[in-house]
Amino acid sequence: MEILVATINICVILFLQMTYAKITKEEIVSVTAVEAVAGGVAKLPCDTHPPLANDKVHLVIWYKETSDSPIYSYDNRGNHSEQAAHWSEATILGGRAFFLAADTPAKLTLESVKDQDGGTYRCRVDFKKSPTRNTQVNLNVILPPEKLSVLDERGEHIQDYRLGPYNEGTSVNITCISTGGRPLPRVTWWQENALLDESYENLSERRVRNIVHLERLERSHLNKVYTCQASNNNHVTPISSAVTLDLNLAPLWVKLMGERKPLSSDQTYEVSCEVVGSRPQPLITWWKGSVELRNTRDTYPDSNTTISTLTFVPSMDDSGKTLMCKASTPGVEGSELKDSWDLNVYHVPLVILELGSNLNASSIREGIGVYFECNIKSNPWVYRVSWRHNGKTLYNNASAGIIVSNQSLVLQNVSRARAGIYTCVGSNQEGDGVSNPVYLDVKFAPICRPGQQRIIGVARRETARVLCEVEANPPEVTFVWKFNNSGDAVDIPSAEFSVDKTRSVEPYTPHHENDYGTLLCWARNDLGTQSVPCVYHVIPAGKPDGLSNCTIINQTVDALNVECSEGFDGGLSQRFVMEIFNANTMQLVSNVTSRTPWFIVTGLTSGADFNIALYAINNKGKSDVLHLNAYTLKSAAHQADASPVVMELTPLLGMLAGVVASLILVALGIILVLRLRGKDCEEKQHHKKINTSEMKMSNESMDSLEKNPDIIPHNNEYQDPDEKAFERLNSRLYPTHITLDGARKSMKDEITYAELQLPSGLYNGLPLQEECTVY
Repeated sequence: MEILVATINICVILFLQMTYAKITKEEIVSVTAVEAVAGGVAKLPCDTHPPLANDKVHLVIWYKETSDSPIYSYDNRGNHSEQAAHWSEATILGGRAFFLAADTPAKLTLESVKDQDGGTYRCRVDFKKSPTRNTQVNLNVILPPEKLSVLDERGEHIQDYRLGPYNEGTSVNITCISTGGRPLPRVTWWQENALLDESYENLSERRVRNIVHLERLERSHLNKVYTCQASNNNHVTPISSAVTLDLNLAPLWVKLMGERKPLSSDQTYEVSCEVVGSRPQPLITWWKGSVELRNTRDTYPDSNTTISTLTFVPSMDDSGKTLMCKASTPGVEGSELKDSWDLNVYHVPLVILELGSNLNASSIREGIGVYFECNIKSNPWVYRVSWRHNGKTLYNNASAGIIVSNQSLVLQNVSRARAGIYTCVGSNQEGDGVSNPVYLDVKFAPICRPGQQRIIGVARRETARVLCEVEANPPEVTFVWKFNNSGDAVDIPSAEFSVDKTRSVEPYTPHHENDYGTLLCWARNDLGTQSVPCVYHVIPAGKPDGLSNCTIINQTVDALNVECSEGFDGGLSQRFVMEIFNANTMQLVSNVTSRTPWFIVTGLTSGADFNIALYAINNKGKSDVLHLNAYTLKSAAHQADASPVVMELTPLLGMLAGVVASLILVALGIILVLRLRGKDCEEKQHHKKINTSEMKMSNESMDSLEKNPDIIPHNNEYQDPDEKAFERLNSRLYPTHITLDGARKSMKDEITYAELQLPSGLYNGLPLQEECTVY
């Protein structure tokens, strides 16, 4: 079928060629001019719209110039437009043409346009009913310019597209030559997006030139980009070539940096000189008078700034000389700039402090007047004299007895608070000169040292070491102690308390209710007796008060932060405990002990509820428990499986284990005491044979101990030399036999201990037990 259609098309074309007649201008309906750039696409329009409503295009044939042979045909007879047959002449079009019948108007597109494609084209349209229509299209092929050449004022090509460098003030011509193109292109110069010069000239049929003139180059021309463009159409982008202008620039300024203040003799200094605006990098030299200094280094904070730093040590002879920094740009005449500084070498004040000439430094006591003299040598002279006491500045305060008068300091009615180190400071433009320190030793009678523990909690028959500490000068003091309850004060014998310099310790043991009260302590030195005693209140020790105002101040996914207010400590040092229990299982999760009522616990399960128990504890017990409810926040990714519970030894468990161990040791001690009492009774009944009985009993006791399965056998073979020596020492200190008098004394002591629990009259009629009790 396809072969048949092609054969028919060829026959039709041959028929048309055979029957072709010349077309006159009157038969051409319209004439259209079209431009196309070589290498681009040309679109030749053809009006294929039928003049009648029910008509259609049957055949479109394209011709070029005056040739009678068609170069392209579009056959739509008997077919849909999508199935129309296309044919093109291979030698002229070479497969580069295609007819777009669906466009309005319809177009013959010609790709990769060549110069020889230019000319006159005719489109013949045959309709089914309407007469044939002829359209003429004139195609003009534009040849763009081929290349651009940018030349300097010497006619040489610019290397790396960077022109220069030129010195400031010079004038420059830049030439741009375009080669090729039809029609000849328009050659222009641009600076960024602004048109700079459009005065071009034609050198020949293929060359066009434009020369831009830059008059008196300035700093603003540095790195400016100048672009030459050549264009002969509006269809494609113009060809262009850009060059960057480079300049040599003299420094804008040379400046010595920093404050121009006097320098210290024999000290090392660094002085910096800033040079801005030089291009390329400047040449910088340093001079002191007529002598060049070479200990310098250069740094470059940015491309426009150079900082030269000089390191030098001025001497006294340099005072009055000129320190100078010079900078110039290599290759630029007259570019040197300089900045100078007249040196002035100073020294810090030399200050000597002395106590008043008529004062004896070793005999100054409270209440007398003291003055100091400050001797100063300074260049330049000081602008301020200040005084310091223990490093703190003193100011004139007549009401407080401090009088500052330039180089003199007067202290009226001096007190012990004025003792310490005094210095005088002289200040000038160079710095501060601090004098030698002078220590003012003020003698005073003893006073109670602040910050001592004034409330001592102690139980009956317990001994509290009450510390009395004073401040005194001289520190050689003696102490007097008294006890006072609701009655009169009672002197405490000096043999009962100890003295260590300015400290005295009274080991006080209350036995009765009346032994609780107030202890008073006085000290005395060469200047007198302490006017106000140190007072210590002895109270019964008890359990601490409970915590209050407990607040959860922070809670996260795994941590809690609790803060409380503490109560009375019961007269003893107290600690604070927080126990955290799981609200569901009541299992102890965490136990925290702190010296302050402020707790932080971490590692808790996220999204869980907890019961919190808070209390204080001292040696007498614990306070009432305060309960709180709390919870941790839920985490973003909560784990589905619960983590295994790890048993850990908390402080509470450790304390319980210690109590159990103590009870076991007490029980063993009671058993041992009861056995020793049985031996004392045997001694009393067999006094005549006591030695023999004791030896026998000792042997039997040793045998019984060795045979007792609950006691580890005693074997010297497994003892090291240190253990054997320790056993021999114990055997000497604690012999195996106990005398009857000793047993009675022990019983007497026990009854005396019980006296504290019984009325005194009952104890007086209590007989001593004479018979042995068998256990």
